[in-house]
Amino acid sequence: MKVVGELFGSGQMQLPFVLQSAETMKAAVAYLEPFMEKSATGETAKGTVVIATVKGDVHDIGKNLVDIILTNNGYRVINLGIKQPVENIIQAYEEHQADCLAMSGLLVKSTAFMKENLEVFNERGITVPVILGGAALTPKFVYEDCQSTYHGQVIYGKDAFADLHFMDRLMEAKAAGLWDDRQGFLDDTRVPGLEERDTPAIAPEPSPLPAPESPEGVDTRRSEAVAVDIPRPTPPFWGICHLKADQIPLPEVFAYLDLQALIAGQWQFRKPKDQDRATYDAFLAEKVYPILETWKQRILTENLLHPELIYGYFPCQSEGNTVYIYDPQRVGDKSACVPERAIAQFTFPRQKTGRRLCIADFFAPVASGIIDVFPMQAVTVGEIATQVAQELFAANQYTDYLYFHGMAVQTAEALAEWCHARIRRELGCTPDPASIRDILAQRYQGSRYSFGYPACPNMQDQYTQLRLLESDRMGMYMDESEQLYPEQSTTAIICYHPAAKYFSV
Repeated sequence: MKVVGELFGSGQMQLPFVLQSAETMKAAVAYLEPFMEKSATGETAKGTVVIATVKGDVHDIGKNLVDIILTNNGYRVINLGIKQPVENIIQAYEEHQADCLAMSGLLVKSTAFMKENLEVFNERGITVPVILGGAALTPKFVYEDCQSTYHGQVIYGKDAFADLHFMDRLMEAKAAGLWDDRQGFLDDTRVPGLEERDTPAIAPEPSPLPAPESPEGVDTRRSEAVAVDIPRPTPPFWGICHLKADQIPLPEVFAYLDLQALIAGQWQFRKPKDQDRATYDAFLAEKVYPILETWKQRILTENLLHPELIYGYFPCQSEGNTVYIYDPQRVGDKSACVPERAIAQFTFPRQKTGRRLCIADFFAPVASGIIDVFPMQAVTVGEIATQVAQELFAANQYTDYLYFHGMAVQTAEALAEWCHARIRRELGCTPDPASIRDILAQRYQGSRYSFGYPACPNMQDQYTQLRLLESDRMGMYMDESEQLYPEQSTTAIICYHPAAKYFSV
């Protein structure tokens, strides 16, 4: 496993093959354990690490990969699972006398929980090193914000092998008396992981959700870059439509898979820097695409994903930066389609410079007297996606765990694309491009926006969206931590306006 780790770190081995090696290691140890002395089966572990996904967060693929790599390199890993409150982490630390704690989270809100946990560790006198990992983290956030909070050392967990490298250094230093919880490595002037400080951010720097702007001084003037006088479509129905698994052809959905995101992102079959494109493409054709086809067929045959969605069309009008949503059952009643009778409203931020775009600009203004259409969607591949992934991990089928988890994540995204394409067709938008690459590059009329992203950052609006879509019909909801359930689910609002494209505020 050490050789495998070195090959992975140098880019000579892809992650799925690392996991195959870990499976072999696990099987070999399981076979040998009955013949080994008791002390050799656990009491001589190189060190003990407690790992957990913080409260409110159900994402565990990264954390579980850390578990796999550390366990198969001789460490005892106490994997607490997802949505863990700080008291559970502290209890496990005290019970197992851990050498290190590791906290994971994908959501931006999870980074706030990490900082809160570090403060509690201080109060309880805990100073062991803490590894922080997850897509919402950046090295700067870890080494500045979090390190200034914690009395011990914090380490940026770039990936599972970076965590392994740190643990190996830590345990060697502790054995030699060259580690101090507050100062770090006594034989090295560098703070643990300092070399990561200049690593480009892998996600926007975590920050609290923006505070609502005060009405005074807010620019509500409509952007001159967005035409008002355009054809406004009439939807095929008002209200919502609920499609269940037997109404959603998964092979069609698979056609919308973002293969780059799946293969290079989720499965981590990445092109080595020194490899030419032709060699990499040949590797994909020979090794990776057959894996993809196998998993498509397996999902269909074994019914491993349960796609379901609700989408709908709501009458609306805009005023300033706000979109008013009216009762779809009373769209013909003019007295019900005025701002005072709105059943919901969404207020969006406006760009301060440039084209001064705001999502509200894409819909007909109140002053026009036109009732416009506000499409929304919510899609999921079902709770079964999480259940199957957990079963594969528990059975030590690490490679299948990685493959299936990636398929579940990207199939949910593909389902969102499929549903959006259906809405575009029903609204009579210009025909989609023939190439899936062009579709994924958003070369079609309009755009799809999800709450939490720059153009519509207020996550609280998603509670309203789910209520309007009646998402509880398919068991979809958002908890108090703003985590969407089932895990592999997405929601979006749809703008058909030709000027609607992604933009930042």
